[in-house]
Amino acid sequence: MKQKISNIDFITFSEEPNPYGTIRGKQTYEKLVGYIESTNIPIFGISFKGIEGADSSYLRESIISVVKKFKDERTIFIQDLTDPDIIYNLKLAANAKNQPLVNWVGSECEILGPQPSSSNQALLDLVISNRSLTTSKASLVLDISVQNASTKLKKLFEDGYVSRSEEAAETGGKEFVYHVIGKSA
Repeated sequence: MKQKISNIDFITFSEEPNPYGTIRGKQTYEKLVGYIESTNIPIFGISFKGIEGADSSYLRESIISVVKKFKDERTIFIQDLTDPDIIYNLKLAANAKNQPLVNWVGSECEILGPQPSSSNQALLDLVISNRSLTTSKASLVLDISVQNASTKLKKLFEDGYVSRSEEAAETGGKEFVYHVIGKSA
């Protein structure tokens, strides 16, 4: 499944390379929400190119609040973020709102913020390494029941760690395919 991704330059919405503070974060949130709502695009990649710094309150009120608002209707991830201080602040912001966020750097992704339970981590790692996964394949690879794999994948989807699509099953009918959030969704 290849869907259109809208790439957003975050600096266009922050309007400065070192954004900070709750009030500025809320202003950026409003701009991002307006932009996202004005499109029919289902997936957004927010680029951190040009951002030199950002505090956790700003990131909490802008990026994380946007991801949380659209969690059930749009897929949002970040990209081009390598600065360890900004990553640390983004992790703090994501933990504060209990909202995981995927960061892509090149072809590698990392989950920022809250981590899944240890029992679901192996399944998330499998989705990330395969880029997409069906319940039956997860069941086979991890040697767990299809029902257990289905329940765990659904939980990862509901919590915002993966996205999913409904596709035609090899055996006929429909099945969910779970995808890593972002570039290969």
